[in-house]
Amino acid sequence: MKTQPPPRRPGIALATTSALLLGCAALPTVDAAPIAHLSRTRVDFGYVSRNTTSPTQPVFVTNIGDAPLAISAIALGGWKPGEFGLSGTCAAPLSLAPGQSCRIDTTMAPTGPGGAPAGADVSVQSNAAPSPATIALAGAVDPVLTTPIFVPSPEWLDFPPQPVGTTSGALTMTIRNSTSRAFTIDYFGLSGGDAADFALSTDCAQGKTFLPGQSCTATVRFAPRASGPRATELVTTMSYFSASGTVGYSITGAGTGGAVAATPQVVEYYNASLDHYFVTWIADEIAALDAGTAIRGWKRTGQAFKTWATPQAATSPVCRYYIPPALGDSHFFGRGTVECDATGKNNPSFVLEASDFMHMVLPVAGTCPSGTVPVYRVFSNRPDANHRYMVDRTVREQMAARGWLVEGDGPDAVVMCAPQ
Repeated sequence: MKTQPPPRRPGIALATTSALLLGCAALPTVDAAPIAHLSRTRVDFGYVSRNTTSPTQPVFVTNIGDAPLAISAIALGGWKPGEFGLSGTCAAPLSLAPGQSCRIDTTMAPTGPGGAPAGADVSVQSNAAPSPATIALAGAVDPVLTTPIFVPSPEWLDFPPQPVGTTSGALTMTIRNSTSRAFTIDYFGLSGGDAADFALSTDCAQGKTFLPGQSCTATVRFAPRASGPRATELVTTMSYFSASGTVGYSITGAGTGGAVAATPQVVEYYNASLDHYFVTWIADEIAALDAGTAIRGWKRTGQAFKTWATPQAATSPVCRYYIPPALGDSHFFGRGTVECDATGKNNPSFVLEASDFMHMVLPVAGTCPSGTVPVYRVFSNRPDANHRYMVDRTVREQMAARGWLVEGDGPDAVVMCAPQ
């Protein structure tokens, strides 16, 4: 009979996996890793007049992983790299901490004959897998015009961080027809990526004639549905005679965990007959453990720490697995999707109770950022595998003296970082 709390969306225990030993079977080490997130992987410049330079089209690179992202090189290649240019804040070599971003600014400056298409690739070499990440650039030389065509102001929209489930103030882009020709607006709207996180109002209706010197106004608001980087494009298709060009203007933002982030307390319990520890922040689990009727033998240790109940900027989800009786009749808490996926793959008998049971910040080389406290972990190193998590270093040393193995990152062996 299962002696641990029932396998339902549970309490909390944190995990990293330095070396989890379950009898003779070992879970492999899954280290913290960077993840390079691109705000878009294709940039469309539409038609650009020969010997002019297009408006800047940015691509934001954000490290959404839990280890530093080292960008070693950014280069143009592919079909016609000479028709394009690169600049911006992503100047390699560059290191981005988890949650940090930089910007690759791309432009098109064609020199070919009118009507000629052009394309190139931007490769971003880094320590994130897979590498390199690639951005496709595409455009064409306008068959008639010789001056700048559409001039946006500003050239892109980038919203400041916005709590998930709330709506930002408005940002506005105007796009001016700087030519002497009238265009037909074939399309003007948000498209691709996280378009549902943004709302557009505009005076540029489909089918409208866009006269020389006129401006279209795009007013955008940001209402993120999830935390982390969010992106879409303001896509415009304009035509005159038989020429029709599509341009995608960058719109980006970042969702945060909420106006007031909930930081519930993680409560620790101990079962003397099992010599097992267990932690949870779920109210009904705490009530059942305290009552001691349906689930017997568990007592509070007096130890506790905080967690985040919802995703925040730079946090990592913590999953919870139930380990069946043959391997310990216990629970395992894994940080991040990489570790959680590897745990399930290598231990098919484990029961995944929650993929995002709670959210914690992962240390960088064993160091926690300001506003957080280190969480330590020890492992029983017995066939009935069990871990204990604590923020009191003295408690950890007491457990080590009893023969439990200290696990974690860096010189102080830290597994994750809890809110202060």
